[in-house]
Amino acid sequence: MTGRPWFRPKRYGLGFSPASWQGWVLTAAYVGAVFALAITLSTPQPWIFWTLLATATVVYFLVAFLTRGA
Repeated sequence: MTGRPWFRPKRYGLGFSPASWQGWVLTAAYVGAVFALAITLSTPQPWIFWTLLATATVVYFLVAFLTRGA
């Protein structure tokens, strides 16, 4: 993943903000996945929901960390 960074450090606080269209697409996909998980699994299978939510969050933050700018 080279070239223009997908995320940049936030001005205030901790974390990253999308800096390119790839970062925005990844963020939108993450939000969509969270909504899909909440609609389909939160009530009937809460342990699967929390496991998949934690996995999606870790993957999102890992990609944001690896594609951040200086």
